[in-house]
Amino acid sequence: MKLSITKKSALVLVIVLAVLLNFCAFYFAYSQTSTPEAPNLARDFSAYYIGGWRLFHNPSQVYHSGNLTGDYPIQPLTALAQPFKYIPSFLILFAPFLALNYQNALSAFDVVQFLLIPLLAFFVYKLVEDKSIFLGVMAALIVLVDPILFSNSISYNSVGFLQSRLYNLHFHMVGGSLIGQSFSPMYYCGYLLVNAHILQGILIVGALYFGFARKPAFSAFLFAFGAFDPRAALFAVPLLLWYNRNSILKFFGWTAAFFAVTNLPFFFYYGVGFSFLGTEINGSIASAWFLYDWIPIYSVVALTVVELITELYDRKVILRLQGLKI
Repeated sequence: MKLSITKKSALVLVIVLAVLLNFCAFYFAYSQTSTPEAPNLARDFSAYYIGGWRLFHNPSQVYHSGNLTGDYPIQPLTALAQPFKYIPSFLILFAPFLALNYQNALSAFDVVQFLLIPLLAFFVYKLVEDKSIFLGVMAALIVLVDPILFSNSISYNSVGFLQSRLYNLHFHMVGGSLIGQSFSPMYYCGYLLVNAHILQGILIVGALYFGFARKPAFSAFLFAFGAFDPRAALFAVPLLLWYNRNSILKFFGWTAAFFAVTNLPFFFYYGVGFSFLGTEINGSIASAWFLYDWIPIYSVVALTVVELITELYDRKVILRLQGLKI
């Protein structure tokens, strides 16, 4: 009996395998999240929890870097909480996790991000199902697995800050110390350090999907919350505008409205919004680029490249260039 497989079936198979790879990454990382990133440094999640806790208990100090007297006690007590650096609206997104104690909230946040991976897979499938099978598969793998790896042997002279920052990223990962490792996949880093860049990738790709589906209000809503780290959001703007091109004014209007509703109130609540602006102006908001920072960026870039190549092919630009013998 001859077995045939369609293009969409092949894409679904790759996406299912990508989700299973995520399960493996989550499984190996999850057991280590109960320990601090280093003896004197809590995991990335501590920034979100302390930022959210201060919003209700010490709002004028949300953006203060370092521990304060009266802060929620992060275990172990010797661990320094990491500073909150995101736009105020992220505190709305995070607030429900404050109903749990720190360790339970950390676990819940990581589990929620993992459980949202199938939704991310759905968004990716809908965005690439009608594209070339090769492009679709590559985009799915990049978005859902992020198999692009960095070596810890990069020359300091060639990348400047990156060499010094990799130690913090790799500390206490599988394989022991930094010296004993060569590579670390970014999704694994995201789960292990319990940071929000997986969530950001889901929100931004979701915004792209709703733009593609011609639902500008939903697209703007997810983009407004997904822009809590503006670096990845900036990469997404061109493709967002392209997908929302038939309702561009509605998209701009909804985006402005959601940004205003979710951020402006913080300027009237103990000056949290002004603290954010002041911290940004002083230059302490922007941090070095860590491996996990690239999760949403690679997702956006991969989907943008797929859309660009598809549009060029559909318009027969390549054939015209060949005819001109360029």
